[in-house]
Amino acid sequence: MPGVDDGILFPAERLHRWTQRVFEAVGVRQADAALLTDSLMEATLRGVDTHGITRMLVAYVKRLRAGVVRVKTELRLVRDYPSTALVDCRNSIGQVGSHYAMRLAIEKARAMGVAFVATTHSNHYGAAAYWAMMALPDGMIGFSATNALPTVAPTGSRTPMLGTNPFAVAIPAGRGSPLVLDLATTVVARGRIALHAKQNKPLDPGWAFDEQGRPTTDAQAALNGLLAPIGGYKGYGIALALDLLCGLMTGSSYGTHFPAPAAELQSPRDVGAIFAALNIEGFMDLPEFKARMDTAIHEIKACEKANGMHRIYVPGEIEFETKAKRLTEGIPIPEVVVKEFLGLGHELAIPFPAP
Repeated sequence: MPGVDDGILFPAERLHRWTQRVFEAVGVRQADAALLTDSLMEATLRGVDTHGITRMLVAYVKRLRAGVVRVKTELRLVRDYPSTALVDCRNSIGQVGSHYAMRLAIEKARAMGVAFVATTHSNHYGAAAYWAMMALPDGMIGFSATNALPTVAPTGSRTPMLGTNPFAVAIPAGRGSPLVLDLATTVVARGRIALHAKQNKPLDPGWAFDEQGRPTTDAQAALNGLLAPIGGYKGYGIALALDLLCGLMTGSSYGTHFPAPAAELQSPRDVGAIFAALNIEGFMDLPEFKARMDTAIHEIKACEKANGMHRIYVPGEIEFETKAKRLTEGIPIPEVVVKEFLGLGHELAIPFPAP
């Protein structure tokens, strides 16, 4: 799903520097601020604006300043086995705990072939693909998933019980870009609904329901209502499975045990996440695997095209091309968000850069 449709163009480098300065200004350590900024900026560059600075920067700053997210990182390894581990993030910034967990999974997979590491008592961690893609430079397949505040009703209900509960898989290739699948278990992320609401734009049919469970194209009604799961009851099932793995199994919140959305600036989120790395060398030599991936991708893209279609994409391809374009042409920021950034910059005495 593409990001914002239009906006004022800003150079990526300026946005990156400004964003890191903002996080440091509210008390985040330099190294943590750099990681947090890189995570959000990578999502923005890839066109995943719902998980980039366009939507998350102001929200993160509000939660950090309100004290509902711990500014200073405090991680604790509470369970540690050869191929698994559990990291208590103690309400630290979600990206910091996630980075530690994914690096730990990669190191364990190097020795054991495959590893799963989970985080508990954490926070929003940005785009799932960022963590899955960490495995690629090590010649591994990466996986990540997290749960979230309930915005989805079980099939047949209008009670919100499940989050968007996204997951991502990153698989290395040879000559071309890796295959990167990153998706929410809802038709769109809640952040996209929020961006539409800010811009007073109607939703596409099939994205959401109002509080009564009726289909709606009104973004505000959707924010007060429910998101539609992908594939109907199948999406509900996937979201439930991920909620149990990320939340229940890790000792974090799950289902309706999350704080109410109205308490966003009063209560910690307490989300859980899982991170996995699979060492391809445990199955075949990496060069052979990459060559087979190249062949598989070529075969997909060489399929006969349907009427009116000019190209066949594989997961992640649009995002890689969007990143290249935005690095060259600039990042579009909606005018209403620019006003938010200008206000935040004025408040922190860190002027927002010019377009």
